[in-house]
Amino acid sequence: MIMQASPAFSCEYSFDELNIRLCDRWETGLLLYGRAELTSAGDDYEDEFYVSAIRLDGGARLARPSLSNAASSFETELFRRIATVIEDDKTYVGRHAAELFANELEQCRQIDHDEPRKIERERTLEPLMIGSVRRSQSDRSGVVNGSFTKRVRRDPSA
Repeated sequence: MIMQASPAFSCEYSFDELNIRLCDRWETGLLLYGRAELTSAGDDYEDEFYVSAIRLDGGARLARPSLSNAASSFETELFRRIATVIEDDKTYVGRHAAELFANELEQCRQIDHDEPRKIERERTLEPLMIGSVRRSQSDRSGVVNGSFTKRVRRDPSA
């Protein structure tokens, strides 16, 4: 039997005033703003993530370094430094990203995957329910579809 890998879960994490390490210290003169895509690390690493992409608020897109784009460029190094902060649970940003990822992943796991069938069933039953409500309202009020009907009591002995 061949096991199919489940699709990787990912969510977006927004960061403001992110500091990175330069010259062995946290640089406060360089503040970064943007969004990082947090992607699940895989079935063997439940609830863990890595940064798969970064988009800075100015529009620059930074891709995760791979064998094909492993050239040492400014963009690659910037990606590594930003991702290091976000992936590190010893930093405030890292703890915040991990908490957001865990919450989003939990919500995803709780989604009812049978939702389309339930919606279709509700659409099928809706006209029946509306008719039932209208009949019960007319039994109580004497009004059917906006028009008044007179109630007549019949003598059961007649």
